[in-house]
Amino acid sequence: EHRQPEPSPSIRAYLDELEAAGVVTGPFNLPDWEERREGFEGVLESLFDGPTPPTALLLSEAFEFNAAYHHLSQRGLRVPQDVSMICTDADQTFDWCEPPVSHIRWDYRPVVRRIVRWADNVAHGKGDRRQTFTKSEFVEGGTIGPVAN
Repeated sequence: EHRQPEPSPSIRAYLDELEAAGVVTGPFNLPDWEERREGFEGVLESLFDGPTPPTALLLSEAFEFNAAYHHLSQRGLRVPQDVSMICTDADQTFDWCEPPVSHIRWDYRPVVRRIVRWADNVAHGKGDRRQTFTKSEFVEGGTIGPVAN
């Protein structure tokens, strides 16, 4: 739902930042795949079999991070020496990882409270289109390598 039919606002901001840095964006920067294991493996295969494989992966879920990490290791690629990886969500399993996983940490409780308030308002016939923001923190672990020259 973040990619199709239109990128979400946060994904659009990511693409805008890439474009502002002079990167021509397209499906390589935001590939689409069928939301199942085979679809994810297929998109990783297509990315890493291409003429210019990615040097970094930003993954939104811990299970995607772990699947991609496993895929890279099967290809003999090392994190962070060959590919940098960041997960846009925190996960308690990251505490078990070496190197520590670079990720974004945020408190889910305010989001859950907001969803409950929204559902209650809608159930009572009240319009509620208010946008809220959640504070987050980037936790730099050991899965980001140096920029290749």
